[in-house]
Amino acid sequence: MLWIRRLLWFELFYLLAWMPLILFPARLLPVLWQPALVLALFAFWPLRWLYWRLANGRWIVPLQTPISLAMLLLLLWLPVNIWAAVDAARAWESAGYLLLGVTLFVALISWPPMLRHPQRLAWLLIAFASVLALVGPLLLTTESVLPSPLVALQRVAAPFVSRLGETINPNILAGAPVVLLPLAAALGLPPPRSRGTRSASPHRLVRLALWGAAGLMFVVILLTGSRGAVLAAAVSLPLVLCLRWPRLLWGIALLGVLAGLWVWGRGDMGGVLDRLSSGGEIGGLDERVEIWSRALYAIQDFSFTGVGLGAFNQVIPLLYPYFLIAPSVDIPHAHNLVLQVAVDLGMPGLIAWLAILMIAITQSIAVLRRGPSSLWALGAGVLGALVAMLVHGQLDATLWGTKLAFLPWLLFALAVLAEAHATAAATTELSGGV
Repeated sequence: MLWIRRLLWFELFYLLAWMPLILFPARLLPVLWQPALVLALFAFWPLRWLYWRLANGRWIVPLQTPISLAMLLLLLWLPVNIWAAVDAARAWESAGYLLLGVTLFVALISWPPMLRHPQRLAWLLIAFASVLALVGPLLLTTESVLPSPLVALQRVAAPFVSRLGETINPNILAGAPVVLLPLAAALGLPPPRSRGTRSASPHRLVRLALWGAAGLMFVVILLTGSRGAVLAAAVSLPLVLCLRWPRLLWGIALLGVLAGLWVWGRGDMGGVLDRLSSGGEIGGLDERVEIWSRALYAIQDFSFTGVGLGAFNQVIPLLYPYFLIAPSVDIPHAHNLVLQVAVDLGMPGLIAWLAILMIAITQSIAVLRRGPSSLWALGAGVLGALVAMLVHGQLDATLWGTKLAFLPWLLFALAVLAEAHATAAATTELSGGV
């Protein structure tokens, strides 16, 4: 049994080594191999079951976290969504992005180094966002509007980018930094000292590095021109600040009211909504509402199975033609995260996905309420990250069906790890008091 536990220790490294095969389908191996490559993500799960069977003498493994039941329902429903898709290769590609996140989630919440120090996962996420913020602008699509220095850098990097064969849409590039920006900001703030075990404030150099990373992420968000990402940052960052200093809520609320009155006084509310809704090939609010309406038609007609993973731009123009958008324009998704999940998975899959999201939010709030101050940044950062994802998700779906679809699952894992530590600390404090 000891050898099984030692093998399970390497599951995370196995997934990281397997990640290029999932993120770059048909690049390294033929596309026909993709289903096998996706299913190979679960190679360590039989070992997990065998370890539990030998250790406890039971056939059924209990659910490890509250998220596990909803995740199990999502996994059991996924074959239906793959079957419903008109393009099997596209469906398996999208399934690979999703299942990579699921398997990373399970590996992370079971890996002993993360169980002991969940802050390590937060640092890895910030490092990932920083690297993406540095490299991402060089890979932006040619239609991106960038300052002349970055355009010059793009030209220098063009030979390497052409060999890589990958470019990044500006909205997708903004999706990762805007979600991890609140986490970097929360870790850079001094933790509260009024609850539980006192925690020393981060070292000045560490704090400067965190705020430097946060500043880099914010600059990249501005460079992409993603209005949804800017709006998400404008909501999530004040949320983190208010969680740290609740009295700021009154001032931020007052600023929000004044901004609303200013827009209303100008009589330009429609123009503001148009500017927020425009982006890429979408001209304004009317076109975005048309895309949303087509997604709702699809959810109504395919409420049980969904249209299938990755099939939005194949099914929607065929069954529900656009009137305001030219047929030559490719609309890859519903430009709304919740609608896109429902279109792909149907209502059963949407319910499971929403349950996972709500549980992660609840766990983050639990960390803030009863966790020690050393965990405050994790609770506030994950909560701010999930709020940013939802706000950005009102106008886009960059963290679903893309290469970054694994990222929310790492946030879910961080919420689980932080909540487990908060519960253990509360139990220790209670037993010590008794």
